[in-house]
Amino acid sequence: MTTSRRSGLRTRLLARMIGASVPLLNLLRRPQPFPYSLDDLRAFPPRTLGGATATFLDKRRFSFLPHYETHDIIHSLLGYGTTTTGELRLQAFMWGNRSSSFAGRVLFLVGILALPELWALLQNDYMRGRRAHRLAEADIPAMLHDDIESVRTRLAINPAAVT
Repeated sequence: MTTSRRSGLRTRLLARMIGASVPLLNLLRRPQPFPYSLDDLRAFPPRTLGGATATFLDKRRFSFLPHYETHDIIHSLLGYGTTTTGELRLQAFMWGNRSSSFAGRVLFLVGILALPELWALLQNDYMRGRRAHRLAEADIPAMLHDDIESVRTRLAINPAAVT
């Protein structure tokens, strides 16, 4: 089996683990109800964080994942995709940012063990998170009406690094 086939197999396995863990995690978490629906965000101007998030999710034909609305917004804010690699990159950023959840840290650790070829990329994302303001302290719903680029600037998220 070639290296790329093994990597693809490991990536698919990790994606299944992520998908299987969400329902279990929902049994343990009780976040505050999110104040906006995806339809609400679709009404926001496109350059706002809310409007950009709606576009981000609509392009992927996703809806808000219940209890993970802020996570979905952070994907849009940071520019990380929703692939397995995108999830790992987001978790690397969040760990570096000191804003990761226990489940996010577990995912990150499993990810770097399963996909060591991503280490350099994830290390860069970790350092990107270290340089940014702590997202755990940010009132993300209050920022949805703000221009996404001004939010990135305010939180010291380098727009040039957004992928």
